[in-house]
Amino acid sequence: MKDKQINSTLLQQAQALDMAAEAHQLLRGEANQEIPGVRHTESSFACGQINIIEILDAQGAELMGRAEGTYITIEVPDLKNDLNNSSGQLLPVSQAVAEALQSVMPADMPPEAGVLVVGLGNYQTTADAIGPKTISYIQPTRHFYQKDWVEEIRPVAAISPGVVGNTGIETALLIKGVVRQIKPACLIVIDALAARSISNIMSSIQICNTGIRPGSGVQNRRQAVNQAYLGVPVIAVGIPTVVHGATIIRESADLCMQRLATENPPPGLADELVETLLRPFADNLVVTPKEADALVPLAARIIAAGITRALHPAADEQHFAQYMQIGC
Repeated sequence: MKDKQINSTLLQQAQALDMAAEAHQLLRGEANQEIPGVRHTESSFACGQINIIEILDAQGAELMGRAEGTYITIEVPDLKNDLNNSSGQLLPVSQAVAEALQSVMPADMPPEAGVLVVGLGNYQTTADAIGPKTISYIQPTRHFYQKDWVEEIRPVAAISPGVVGNTGIETALLIKGVVRQIKPACLIVIDALAARSISNIMSSIQICNTGIRPGSGVQNRRQAVNQAYLGVPVIAVGIPTVVHGATIIRESADLCMQRLATENPPPGLADELVETLLRPFADNLVVTPKEADALVPLAARIIAAGITRALHPAADEQHFAQYMQIGC
């Protein structure tokens, strides 16, 4: 695939997406071959699929619109249909999250090194509360940690710094202040994402070792939270809780045209329909499921369980709930 073979509009769309897997699918689908500087592998586990996208060089980073690194997407299609965890997805999905986190954590990080877990977002807005809600399930251990406990727990600190609209302070700046004081070996940052595909809402968990730019999915870019800014490795964990209104209209228009395909629709009809219907809202319409009040705590609980199992050696399948702030 050569750069010029990729439609410039698709490049812009892909580079604006929160989910690396969606960007990869969009770009690869146009040329039907792998993107230069990008490696893609996939596997399955009990509850779904795991996709790993590795951006290997500057060319891949430019095309994908994101930094070189590893992007792991854990796809759990039935997660949004299991509000009460009746099918027992918590254990296998949290284990998948734990293994993904361990695969991107610094390889040379000793077991006694501290980790700072940060929940980004606004706890007052359900669709943006995944970060703070996850923090409410994380048990901090830094304040009572002793070195002779290294075989059982790791020193962990956890904060939810809020959003600049509530604090008046750039979130990344608050995090940087904490990092300077406690000097963690790495950060794990949790945030809500925006999806391009309706099917990915509350059913895909993305984990990457390149940090995150809060608000990018809803066109509200803030200072990036990454190693370049903070001076320590940053692992980002996100789950899409909203989808753009344009996506819903475009997918509905495409579906209608497929079902009424007695004749070829004019090119660009779906985009024209989107532009017409969304003109009053510009790009500011995003949608979340009505079940978000139940789905966000469920997703936060799974992510928190995965983080706990990744960080504490003794937090195995039978005992990890004892290392959290809730019973699981």
